[in-house]
Amino acid sequence: MPAAPRHPRPTQDRRRQPSKAEAASQHKAGRPPGPPSTIVNLRIPVDLLAQLDRYIDQLEVQTGLKANRGMIARRALALFLETRATDAVAPHLTVVE
Repeated sequence: MPAAPRHPRPTQDRRRQPSKAEAASQHKAGRPPGPPSTIVNLRIPVDLLAQLDRYIDQLEVQTGLKANRGMIARRALALFLETRATDAVAPHLTVVE
């Protein structure tokens, strides 16, 4: 005896499937507005990810705005690179005794 299908298809009242254009207009997907971007996969230690999640929760409570891992990681990377660029340009002061 064959196994019952996991998702049985309805036999009565078959409705017309929406066209791709109709389905696309109902759900917004794709890249966010702004400068061109790409996806980067990143392996992060679990404890660092937990720390990031705690920070996001704290930020959402403080500001009342929703945040996600991607937006925080993008901002953190941008600030890191910005500070590294200014460190490279700034002359190093040597203390003379």
